[in-house]
Amino acid sequence: MSDSTSYAAGEALNDAIQAVTGDLTAAPATDQIDSWIGQLSLNGPGAQGKIALELQNLKDYLSTNDSANIAHTLDALGQLTTKAADEDVDEDISGKLRQLGAALTAASTSLPR
Repeated sequence: MSDSTSYAAGEALNDAIQAVTGDLTAAPATDQIDSWIGQLSLNGPGAQGKIALELQNLKDYLSTNDSANIAHTLDALGQLTTKAADEDVDEDISGKLRQLGAALTAASTSLPR
């Protein structure tokens, strides 16, 4: 990964961490989900495709305010993101993915199931 690509990925992960630790139903967070889906491929390597699918599920559940499924999807995203951290070779990106995975898992426990 080039330095500029790594920097851009790091900034995107910082934005994701901030969105997850904030109000997921707020417009900036829901708008950002589309951006995240656009950056991932359903046929991407490793956990990427599964993450993209879960993000689409999250977007759908947020639109209907389905808190039980939102919590379940956040937990799945947390696990997949943490798994992706083990697949990434860039140490800084892996650290941010682990931080995002932990934030997603924590967010999942704050909602009723």
